[in-house]
Amino acid sequence: MQSNSQIVTECPQNIGFERGSLTNWQCFTGEISGTGRNFPTAQRPAVISVTSSAPVNGIHTLIPQGTNLDPYGNFSLNAPNGSNYIIQLGNSNNGREAERISYTINVPSTVNEYSIVFNYAVVLENPDHQEDEQPKFTARVIDVATNTFTECGSFEFTAPGAGGGIPGFEKSPVNDSVLYKPWAPVMVNLSNYKGRTIKLEFTTNDCSRGRHFGYAYLDFNENCSIPIIGNIVCPEADQVTLKVIPGLAEYKWFNADTYNMLGTGSEITISPAPPPGTRIGVELTPYQGLGCRQTLYTTITSMYMNINDPPESCISVNLTSTAVTVGNSSDLTYTYWKDQNASIPLSAPNRVTSQGTYYIKGTSSSGCSMVLPVQVLITTLQPITTIQPDSVSYPATVDLTKAFTQEPGLTYSYWSNQSATNPIKKPQAIRFPGTYYIKGSNSEGCFTISAVTVKIIMPYFFIPNTFTPNGDGINDVFTILTGSAFSIKAFKIFNRWGEIVYQTSDITKYWDGLKENANVPVGVYYWVMEGNESLKPFKKSGFVTVLR
Repeated sequence: MQSNSQIVTECPQNIGFERGSLTNWQCFTGEISGTGRNFPTAQRPAVISVTSSAPVNGIHTLIPQGTNLDPYGNFSLNAPNGSNYIIQLGNSNNGREAERISYTINVPSTVNEYSIVFNYAVVLENPDHQEDEQPKFTARVIDVATNTFTECGSFEFTAPGAGGGIPGFEKSPVNDSVLYKPWAPVMVNLSNYKGRTIKLEFTTNDCSRGRHFGYAYLDFNENCSIPIIGNIVCPEADQVTLKVIPGLAEYKWFNADTYNMLGTGSEITISPAPPPGTRIGVELTPYQGLGCRQTLYTTITSMYMNINDPPESCISVNLTSTAVTVGNSSDLTYTYWKDQNASIPLSAPNRVTSQGTYYIKGTSSSGCSMVLPVQVLITTLQPITTIQPDSVSYPATVDLTKAFTQEPGLTYSYWSNQSATNPIKKPQAIRFPGTYYIKGSNSEGCFTISAVTVKIIMPYFFIPNTFTPNGDGINDVFTILTGSAFSIKAFKIFNRWGEIVYQTSDITKYWDGLKENANVPVGVYYWVMEGNESLKPFKKSGFVTVLR
């Protein structure tokens, strides 16, 4: 079955502040030039000047979802589109402050439709000033190539002063000198700008006399498709409900094939449901000065859902990956379950670590749903096939890199402990008996670890008189070799002034030429060892030379 559903076009990254930051946005701070009695020679009209800056909290302020209300308008500061963050541009301080944010968009040339939908709210103190002196909120959509702003989506609000009210604004219930406009939407259709660069620019400023404030809130959708939803019809549905962005002045819905009028409002229900393939249009009329009249189209389609089994992994599988649901109807939302009845939720669908059959439920904006199975395969690496090396007599060495059978697709490393945290510097020349570990890893980060026992016949008692702690993997530690008849209670090393530079009761902890994590100077050092030999006390001493 083919899907004719409307394609979802992702907006540029972080345009809706979904990262909880202003990444990809450019911030500015500045001022409006002064006027009034304190500035008798000031240039008129008042001019806004800003310079680029890092984000400044209190001026470019991200606000997360919560219970916050605007202090003057008492409207909610939760994002109207349900996202996690909005931004407050400006503040309620005064002092001729001006602030700006902008985002540069390269409109894809490969899409048929591309739009930016944003919501804004504005709070302006309303002094009795001239228009150019008033607090203001300005929105601009700029064609970068021509440095001109488009009519649709470009507008400004200025506190009216003695000039009267602003359409859509209300007086603050807590301060009648403040006007506010609660959340309202704007859609900027950029379909005619494919392959071009567009800049969104938003500015707020206080009054030019330095005593009255202005600020605004902004929120952006992260879907840049033409925003009509509900066009996907459930099987056996007897009606369909179509929705478009609310808050505009007028809506006219019509059958694009017959031009029959279907209704008004931001949402309509059509009964009986039109057959798949029917094109529906809606003419959107914004409030005066807040954009252009435009007509959008959508096609009625049947719900289509298919699940692609993810590739097998040796660590975990991400069922929320778009590759699992690619090609489905565009407005589906997904939930993840352990059973076919969708009654036992899957707690971490983005990191499934157990092999088996799981279930994905897709639900359209029309309310219809479908549950389909998905197979998760978790593979494990086979253990490394080790080859027991022949025993040798000290000072002969064992080559650990030849103690196993190598498999294609794996890289190998060598370790002195089972948790693979202590690497072996020279695995080709193992000098002491013991158990060592070989780790095989693939490109996904999966690994397997196998142990190899190295047998080296040690002398009855051996203490070298030199060693070279220079990090070349050869003779880097001062090693005391004893037979099984010896047990060591204390081992100490002194410098020429009789200071202890190293001591241990564990003879397997070799000296690496360090004192308090610093290299000791080259030279001769004196060592003393105490313990038992065949249960009889003994004490030995001698000298060792450190070379580098």
